[in-house]
Amino acid sequence: MSIEKQETYAELELLLRQLSVWVKAEGRKVIKEGNYDITPSQFDVLQRIYFGETSMTNLALRLGVAKSTITGLVGKIKEHGYVSYSVCEEDHRVRKLEMTPKGLGLIRDVLERRVQFIRKLFSTIDPFLVEEFRKVLRIVNNTVQIQYQDKEETKE
Repeated sequence: MSIEKQETYAELELLLRQLSVWVKAEGRKVIKEGNYDITPSQFDVLQRIYFGETSMTNLALRLGVAKSTITGLVGKIKEHGYVSYSVCEEDHRVRKLEMTPKGLGLIRDVLERRVQFIRKLFSTIDPFLVEEFRKVLRIVNNTVQIQYQDKEETKE
């Protein structure tokens, strides 16, 4: 790979990481301003549950932490009323996590704040470029999802 391409990819990584940090920080303001009793790690778990991860094992895999860590984090957010869980009928060791109205409210508030931040951020950029950027991000996201699914399927 040429030096120019390496530099391009290094810059893309840096820019995506910086944007991600800014968006994440904007959402965290909701937690601080609302005096919610939830830590950033607990919120990361709550967010994963909101976007469809309902098993403790999958949460641990997706977040790259030990199952015991997830158990502790889920216990705290359950204790604070953000989630509930039910025991799986087929396998009593498995717990299915569900959002409570309190958890849904927090997630929706954070997502709305992030969307407002993005809207403001892109308001000065040509709408054509915003649409092209959205298309590129969609392609990249789809590619990552396909690659991740392929890795998961080879583990089974």
